[in-house]
Amino acid sequence: MIKLQVKVISWPFIILTAFLRVLQIESINTNFLELAAFEDFLRSEHLSQVLVVRGVDADGDWQIECHQKLLANYRVQFYRPGMSASFEDLMLDGSPRTAVLVLNFEHILVRRRVFEVASEAGYFNNSLAWFIVGSGRESLSDEQLIEQQLSGYNIGIDADITVALRQDNTSWLIYDVYRISQQVPTALIVEKKGEWTLSRGYQLLEKYRSTWVIRRRNFQNVTLLGSTALTEKPSGFDDMEYLADDKQLLQLDPMQRKTYQLFRHVELMLNLSLAISFTDNWGELLENGSWSGVMGQVTSRAADFAVCPLRFVMDRQPYVQYSAVLHTQYIHFLFRHPRRSHIRNIFFEPLSNQVWSCVLVLVVGSTLLLVVHVRQERRTSQLESRFSFVWFTMLETYLQQGPATEIFRLFSTRLLISFSCVFSFMLMQFYGAFIVGSLLSESSRSIVNLQALYDSNLAIGMENISYNFALFTNTSNQLVKDVYSKKICRSGEHNILTLQQGAERIIQGRFAFHTALDRIYRLLLDLQMGETEFCELQEIMFNPPYASGSVMPKGSSWKEHLAHALLHLRASGLMQYNDRKWMVPRPDCSLFKTSQAEVDLEHFAPALFALALAMVASGLVFLLELLLHSLPNLRRRLGPCPLK
Repeated sequence: MIKLQVKVISWPFIILTAFLRVLQIESINTNFLELAAFEDFLRSEHLSQVLVVRGVDADGDWQIECHQKLLANYRVQFYRPGMSASFEDLMLDGSPRTAVLVLNFEHILVRRRVFEVASEAGYFNNSLAWFIVGSGRESLSDEQLIEQQLSGYNIGIDADITVALRQDNTSWLIYDVYRISQQVPTALIVEKKGEWTLSRGYQLLEKYRSTWVIRRRNFQNVTLLGSTALTEKPSGFDDMEYLADDKQLLQLDPMQRKTYQLFRHVELMLNLSLAISFTDNWGELLENGSWSGVMGQVTSRAADFAVCPLRFVMDRQPYVQYSAVLHTQYIHFLFRHPRRSHIRNIFFEPLSNQVWSCVLVLVVGSTLLLVVHVRQERRTSQLESRFSFVWFTMLETYLQQGPATEIFRLFSTRLLISFSCVFSFMLMQFYGAFIVGSLLSESSRSIVNLQALYDSNLAIGMENISYNFALFTNTSNQLVKDVYSKKICRSGEHNILTLQQGAERIIQGRFAFHTALDRIYRLLLDLQMGETEFCELQEIMFNPPYASGSVMPKGSSWKEHLAHALLHLRASGLMQYNDRKWMVPRPDCSLFKTSQAEVDLEHFAPALFALALAMVASGLVFLLELLLHSLPNLRRRLGPCPLK
């Protein structure tokens, strides 16, 4: 139907040229077929913005009218290589994706004013869809002709160049043109894309139904340059072996070494090789406007992209472009939460002072009441009336070892002793259940936010690393400023430490350290921190996790392929698997606490001390009793001697 409409539209132009020169008839027919093929190209690419590079003949104005009528459904702009304006002036930042029609790619002015300008400005990328028309030669194959005409230009793997070479008056062969790498001298790749005929229209091969990123995933083992920072590498290790090692010293440079494992998958996925250059920092903006470290290598195009993750910060945005999220870093305060200091003893903890006072009053009152009952019992039976008998009887009652039933005969006395036994039983059951429950339950923690940490008596420190200084100084939060100025930088204390020093102080206790959690956890385990101390660790988060990604130079031809590769790793689960591989194994503190639910010597010591004190007191009283018992005999022996 489309071809029929194009034929109907073209006939008035053909009839009109019967009154003009014969040479113009051939020009109109040629323009009609080329524009019909170009219009099919626009539909397949879903484009509506068109730039037509006009011919350099004298009939340019008449051709413009033909183009405007045949491309009436599109926004059309024209450029003639002989114009005073530059081709680059027509390219606007942020404009929609544009299709560029070049009708004669062999003309010297087209090559000089269009192709060379586009090559220098970097317009041979997927921001422009080039449709270049030419004619085949008998002396050269189509591939050789295209390579001869286009091989000298800055064409990369993200180029969207379609070359249509005329085979006869009604058909063109369509070719896809790109190059794997601009930096590495690789040959121009020319692949047959399909054909266009007047009868069947735009016919593409099956593989060109997918996106160009999918089609061009084979980089033919080209070597790309990656950059990474190693800041903690021990002496005696080779840089590349250390970066590729995922078994030893995992607490050192974990971000860089972890993400390198992902880029090894990217190598296999895209069939490329990585040559890694190393530096000692991520990058800082220097006074002369250049960057150091990884940022410096990327911005100077000494590296194609960063293999290590860099945080998303506004200062770097004008100089580089970021990939998708490559790594998420959790940086918080970590410390051993102190135990509750107000606990006197685990045996006294379940009952308050008021309860203990009431119990004491009740015991004394019931003892005095029993004295009255015993006096009444003595009138009716032979019952001992000494106070010691009353005291031990009541003591037996509260210890659930009540007296024999035949001792007391009054119902009131038995009622008193019975209910005293019931009360004692209920008190002991509640008391024991509360202690067991407190041992099995997790103790509450009070230092769970930054304000509570600031108000506590814990010392506060941070790791001596650049992002910590930026976090505590470039903030409008007054609490964060106070933590930095009054706690971390406190006069007379040295709280800005290395990772090793911070881990050792965390183990000692009463010290909160701000650092990356994965690094500090792994180092604490390597320092053989006990499970008890490990389960006392408390995290305090006051800033969100840092998201980071790889960076590339502005206008990099690899950005789409790298984004696709990283998203494929995430969708396939390889990125999550790599995260778990580098995750620090932590003990299950809930199971550990349950298995350790016992009264230790620290809590049981007061009971032992009371028993020992009673034994000593009993021994002293026993010695005193022996002394008092032996005094009469001693006096008799030491009495006055009889006279002789």
